[in-house]
Formats: sequence, C-alpha cells, structure tokens
Amino acid sequence: MAASTASSAEMITQLESARKLALNDPQVYTQVVPGILPLIGPSAALDIRRWGADFIAECFASPSLPNAQKEELVSDVLPSLLGFLENPAEDTAVLRSVVQTATSLYALVFKRIASHPDQSPVWQTMLAIKMSILQRMDLAPITIKICCIKFLQKVVQVQTPGVIADPRRTDSNETSLAIVPRQHPLLPLPQLEAEGAGLLDRLLSVFQDPNMDPILVDATLNCLAILIRTRPAVANKILSAVLNFNPFRSAPTSMTPRLNVIYRSMERTTFALLKFIMKSMPNHAMSEKVGAYMVRLQQQRVGIFSGGVGVKRSAEAMDGPNDAKRQRLTEVPKFPPMPPPPNTVAQLFTLTEDTMLHQFDVKLLPIDIVNQVVALLIQMTEAGRLEPAMDAVRMRLDKLRKAAQPTPIPDIPMAGPTGIDDDDDYEPDFGQSTEAAAENTTTKVLEELIQPPINLGPFELPKPPPLSDSEVAILSDQTIRHVLGLVHGLESTNTVSARPKMGFARLAAAANDRDAWITIISRIAARTPASIDEYGESESSLDADEDGTLTKASPARKSDGIAGRIREHLFMYILEDFRSRLNIAISWLTEEWYADKMQARCKSPSSTPPTDLPNYSEWSARLFDRVAQYLDKADSKLLIRFLSEIPAITKAILDSLKTLAQDPERVSMCTLAMQYLLMFRPPSRDLVKEALSEMIEAGDEQVKSAAGKVLERFEKGQSGSAAPAKPKVLPKIEATPVQVDAPVAEVAVVNGVELHDGMDTVKAE
Repeated sequence: MAASTASSAEMITQLESARKLALNDPQVYTQVVPGILPLIGPSAALDIRRWGADFIAECFASPSLPNAQKEELVSDVLPSLLGFLENPAEDTAVLRSVVQTATSLYALVFKRIASHPDQSPVWQTMLAIKMSILQRMDLAPITIKICCIKFLQKVVQVQTPGVIADPRRTDSNETSLAIVPRQHPLLPLPQLEAEGAGLLDRLLSVFQDPNMDPILVDATLNCLAILIRTRPAVANKILSAVLNFNPFRSAPTSMTPRLNVIYRSMERTTFALLKFIMKSMPNHAMSEKVGAYMVRLQQQRVGIFSGGVGVKRSAEAMDGPNDAKRQRLTEVPKFPPMPPPPNTVAQLFTLTEDTMLHQFDVKLLPIDIVNQVVALLIQMTEAGRLEPAMDAVRMRLDKLRKAAQPTPIPDIPMAGPTGIDDDDDYEPDFGQSTEAAAENTTTKVLEELIQPPINLGPFELPKPPPLSDSEVAILSDQTIRHVLGLVHGLESTNTVSARPKMGFARLAAAANDRDAWITIISRIAARTPASIDEYGESESSLDADEDGTLTKASPARKSDGIAGRIREHLFMYILEDFRSRLNIAISWLTEEWYADKMQARCKSPSSTPPTDLPNYSEWSARLFDRVAQYLDKADSKLLIRFLSEIPAITKAILDSLKTLAQDPERVSMCTLAMQYLLMFRPPSRDLVKEALSEMIEAGDEQVKSAAGKVLERFEKGQSGSAAPAKPKVLPKIEATPVQVDAPVAEVAVVNGVELHDGMDTVKAE
C-alpha cells in the first residue's frame, strides 16, 4: 500500500510538470491528453483519477486552445468520460470534473456531427454521457447538481434554433439547430427541438418547487442570462418564469442570520439578472414588466430586512421656530504659483495645472466663437469663484511690478556700521579740525564700500556638441511628423483662408492654413538642394587643381537626406487618404517639377528647355503607381483630374496607367484617361500613342478593341477625314483650383548669404 501511494505521488509529480508545460503553451494539450488517458482510467488510483479529470476539464475549458484542436481530441476523450460515469462507486470530485468536461464538449461534438454525419459512434457515446448526467441530476450531491444545471443550460442552448450571423461563413456562426441540415441522419430536428424545450421546462421548474434550494436557485439564475441574450425564441418564456418567481415567497417573519443570508442571496441574484436584461436589451417587449418587478422587489426587500430600522424617521418636533440656517463652508481655492521670471501673458493668467489645457491653442478657434464662449462663461461663473481668481492675478501682477522696479542705492552711506552720523556731537581732539576728520572718515568708508573694478571679457555661450547622423535623422522625422500633424489638424477643422488665391504669385507662409504648411514643407524638400547648389559658390565650395587654379567643387548634398525624408513622409501622408488629399499631391509634384526645371536651367543656361526632371520623374511615377493599385471603376474623374493637373506626363506614369487595363473592369477607365491626354495634352501625345500601340500589341481582345478605337478616333480627327467623335463616357471634370506655389520675391538670410526665393516663371506643358 505504501509503495502504491509512493508511486502515485511520483506520477502526480510528473503529471504536474506536464500540466505546467501545457499552461505555458496550449498546443501541448494535443500531445499530453492522449498520453494520459490510459493512466487515469477507472482502475487507476483515486488521486490520479481526480487529477486526470481536473486536467481534462481544464483542457477543454481553456480559451487559448482553438476549437479545431479540441474537436480532434473529442473521439479519444469521450470513452474515458463514459467509463467514469458508468462506475457506480466513482468519487464525487471526479464526477464533478466529468460533468464540467461534458458541458464544454457538447457544443463541439454537436457541431462536428452536424458537418460529419458519418461519425455515428462519437454521437452515440455523447448521447450515453448525456443520459447518464440527466439521470443522476436529482439524486446527486449538491456540488454535482450545480454542474448538471450548467450542462442542462448548454444542451438547451445548442438544441434551440439560433441566429445565423453570416450564412457564407459557417465556422463563425454559433452552434445551434440552425446549422443542422434538414435531412440529417443522426440529428432529427423536431426531436432535438422538443427535447430542448422539455429540458428548459425542467431547468425552470426550480422556481416553482415549494421546497426550493437557494443554491440551486442561484445556479439556475446565473445560467439564464446567456439563454435570454442568445436565444430570442425562448427569452419570453424564461422571463415569464423569472417574473412569476418571488424569492421572499417562503420567508418567515423572524429570520435567523442563516435565513437572512439565503434570502438576500436569492434576491440579489434575481435583481442582477433583471438589471442585466434592462441594460443589454432596453427595447425588449417585456421591459416595462421587468422594471415594475424590480421596483416591487426592492420594496419587499426593504419591508423584510429593515425591521423598522432602515425606514426614514419623521422630523423631530422643535420647541419654536428656528430661522437660523446652517452656514455654507466655503473653501478658499488654491492656485498654483507662477513660474519664475521671465514670464509671459499666458503664464500670468494661467490658474490651472492641467497640461492638456496648456497645450490647447486658442488661435485655432475663430474670433466670433471665442467671443461667444467667453461671454457665456462670464455670465455662468459664480462670483465666489471669479473674484478669488481675479485677486490671484492681481497679486501676481503686483509681484511682477515690484520685481521690475530697480533697488534704490543711497549716494552717501547712512549712519550705522559706517560710523557716519550728522548729529554726532562727539568731537575728539586729534590736532585737526572737525570738518577735515569727517571728510577723511567718509573717504575711507567709501573706499571700503566700493568694490574693485572687474574687467569682464566678451561672454559667449558654449557651442552645443555636434549632432550625430542618427540624432539628425530622429529630430528631422519628429519635425516632419509635427508639421504633417498640423496639416491634418487643419484638415479636420476645415480651416479655410479668406485671402485671395494668388497662384504663382502666392507667398509660402502668408497664413496659418493647410495650403501654407504644405507649400512650406514641399518647398523645403524640393528647393533646398537647388539653393545650396546655386548660392554655395564660396571658398569652401572651390577646389584647387594641380596647377593651382580654383574650380567649382561638387555640390553639397547634406540636405538630400532631410529632403528625402520629407518626400517619404509626404508620400506616405498622401497615400493614407489619396482621394481627399489629391490637391496636396498635385501641389507637391508641381513644386518638384518647378525645382527640377530651375536646377537644370542653372546648370546649363541655354535656350533649349531642360528635360532632366530627376525628382519629379521618380516621385510622380512612384506615387501614381501606388495610387493606381487602389483605383476602381468609380474613380474615373479622380484619375483624369490627376493626369490633367500634374505638370508633366512621363513614360513611367503611362506604364503604370497601362496596368489598369489588366483588370477587365478598369479597361474603360484606362482608355478614357488616354483619350483625354490625346485631346487636351499635346506635349504628351507621342508617348500616349506609343502606349496605346503597346496595349494593342500585348493586350487581350478587350484591350485591343478599346485602345484601337481611341487611337483610330484621334487619327481620324487629326487627318480631317472625319470630325473627331465625342467620347461617350467622358466624365465632367470639376474645376478645382490647385495652388501651384511658385513664390515671388521672398528673401531669407542663411549663414550670411541672401537667398531669393523668387525665380523666373517656368511654363508647364
């Protein structure tokens, strides 16, 4: 016997280590459960059977283990559970864990049999387990009865028709009779539905039992909330049974402490259930009855448990009228101290420590709204709160005035430690006159008081340490994100500037609106390298050849990293919502085109217009390629507007445009855009014709037909043999003004060099 106990203890120790592994990684359950089933059979020791039953119940109740893996373990676990239930002398703790496991398994087995009707042995084993649990429900100990009530609630929930959320996704729907086919060989729908209704009546019979057990009543009430919420077909029946139940039905007149706890428990559980129903289903048909029942239940509780103690007493009679009122205790508000000088006006009037209010910029609000809000606040503010705040501001202002006044310094030292006093009558006789002695004394004292002169040299603040490349990158990203955050805030508040739109003559920072910030950040990205190349011809930018002559060095590219980061952030910001931020994209690409043109003209000033557009070509093609992936057939207007307002059409853009024809639904949109470019953008006609020819050669029949029609219609119109036919589906383009931000006569000084931000106007295509 001792050896058996020792072996059981050692085995439980090993099993506990496996349990810890399963708790850390739920995937271990699929390996451990099949291995321990032979060890925890009916012939095993009691401790091992208890441990095994608890472990299996824990496995199937774990939310971390997917239901698909639980279904794989069903066929192995069901025979062991049936073996535990068929043992007449089985331990109560083992039976409790077995019933809990069966509660978790019933819905999984039902769903598996609904989709696999050929697995008849699994369903027969589950039916045997169900019958065994239902038979021992009335005679089992109270701990097993509570678990049987939960099992009964699960069976009723499964065998009652539910709501199908999505018929196309059967895996996501809740397990109920609604997922069972009508001609299922193992699950007859009428029989199962009738059995579920009978089990529901058996579950609700506890409310009508004259010898009701408060523990069973509480367990039943706790199980009904899920049925009322998920099964509308039986919700009214359950609510009617609960509303006909009176927890104080058999309450005696005088209660012992034990009865007091029992009836309070039933009343609170009933009240919590009805309160949950009122919150989760406020528009239920029986909500009025539920509210009236809750009021009546509270009245009964007060009448039974108060015993005359909790009832509100009547006011005591007074000997005479007492007009003296209780004085209100007013608490003097405390305001935070003002920070040390120098101070701003905002710090003077700030009387709160709330950091969120400090960060709010009132300038974002229109002046008329601010006036209305301030007037209403002054009217609604109590005098007891406004006057202390005004006194605090006055005290701060007086303190600042006193600190600003210079401290008076007397011209002649006063009497005291210096020994000088005009009223002193003492005249010692040292062989000299009194006036001479006083003059000598005054001169000595002044010499002692006057400090020796301090020769201060020029004071310079120490230069900050140089920033590393990583620090520069981090700070530049933070600045760019901050500026784009301002732009996003101005978009959300719909701030519109009232000044006229000046086009090429518009200044970059004339107002605090969205267009101004976009213009600033796009010009920083597009024009900074060009400005360095144009004005960087200093001694530092000149190199000496072998013969000693100075030649212009390669242009500095220090700002390319920052410019590239700005472009990358602008690119991602536009892609977040390209439909509403199309104006920003066009304005940015126009700035890139303008800067490339100016940089090319500065490098080679000739009469031939420059054609090298490195930044514009790269970013316009990249942006259009990403946007084209998300365009659908309803975005024809947006596509044509983008192609019509950007400064130049490149071959890379047309290559991305041709990819739209790979989708049959977007062929018409692609050909319509090319037709627009042929008609209204003459500089890009040769590229468009070449793209249409490539589509005719490499496309399918639909693409060839559409592209051929466009090309043929245009060639006929150009040759004059026939008038060009109007496009049938050419959408109307809404003329939305786009701000092409070329500045005029803006001047800035950087490192002593005067940079003119105004350039010659370059005509677009």
